[in-house]
Amino acid sequence: MKSELVTSAHLARRAVVYIRQSTPAQVVNNQESLCLKDAHGQRAYELGWRPCDIDIIDADLGLSGARPP
Repeated sequence: MKSELVTSAHLARRAVVYIRQSTPAQVVNNQESLCLKDAHGQRAYELGWRPCDIDIIDADLGLSGARPP
């Protein structure tokens, strides 16, 4: 479903999806966040971004910024 709020200027930029989970326990116990991450990527596609312009960042799942890896 498209939105009149998303303009061609928006679509000319990349869409970035990032949901922060900083501990392994959060990753295990909060599976809905992983589903939301995928749903947000799908929503960006539905709003008009091309799949190649949607970045889903999840490389740091379970890594805390409070302590080095």
